[in-house]
Amino acid sequence: MSAVMALADRALAPVEQVRTIRLGMAQLAPEGLSEQWLLRECGDIHWSLIAEAAGLDRAVFTDSEGRPAYAAFCATSLEVSRSTIRLQGAEVIIKSGIFRLSRGRTGSIHAVCHQGQELARLSMISTFVSHDESGLNRRIVRNRTVSEAELPSAPATLLALNNAAREVSKSSQELLAASDKGYRERPCPSLDFNAVGLLYFPVFSRLAERAQWETNRSLAPLARRDVVYLGNLDQGDSIEVLKTRLGMGIFRDDGLLIACVRTSRHVRPVLSETQPNTCA
Repeated sequence: MSAVMALADRALAPVEQVRTIRLGMAQLAPEGLSEQWLLRECGDIHWSLIAEAAGLDRAVFTDSEGRPAYAAFCATSLEVSRSTIRLQGAEVIIKSGIFRLSRGRTGSIHAVCHQGQELARLSMISTFVSHDESGLNRRIVRNRTVSEAELPSAPATLLALNNAAREVSKSSQELLAASDKGYRERPCPSLDFNAVGLLYFPVFSRLAERAQWETNRSLAPLARRDVVYLGNLDQGDSIEVLKTRLGMGIFRDDGLLIACVRTSRHVRPVLSETQPNTCA
């Protein structure tokens, strides 16, 4: 048997992490877990798991030519249970695992559990990108020369998310706004951009939530949010959030669709409680 065949037949050990967190003001919103905190926390776990699998002691990546590379998210899917437990001061664990989806794409799943019950589940898919010679976020490019670690194959739920994200990406430039009036904002460099100067991925969810808030002024608790990330923008650029046939579209000021966001919410008032999933 060749070395390549031996590697293909080898059962790869899972790459996992468990974090224990005491919930306080930073982790909570008025009706439960803070979506913004959870995206940031699990984004950090995702990057650290990639680094661990690659044998790095920190999540700082370079390609084969020594250029900086960033694990940018292609899609995220967050599901939040409708739980009435009091969370302030509660201790939760985040169980995370990371997987190979395809050449250039990595996925992770994060389950937030309290006393054996699952409060939230977040699936994330990333690929490596770099700035080109212009340094502009509008011209961010895929980087397929980053050394990749061997990872277990992705489960069906991640594969489904990956396929759905690819379908949205294929039709993205054909999506037309269903309205000519939406929510407009110019993201703030010191608040909305990350350390490498890219619009930070949780900001896309914030923009969609803010757009719905401006329209409705009353929002039921989040049940699910799916985001497909299609592009980025430079500091000083503006965005507009408009409805499309696939959900809320976040458009750059040059008309390019840079994200598609689908949101569903728990019914209010809650007439009957559904029990959250049990954590394995």
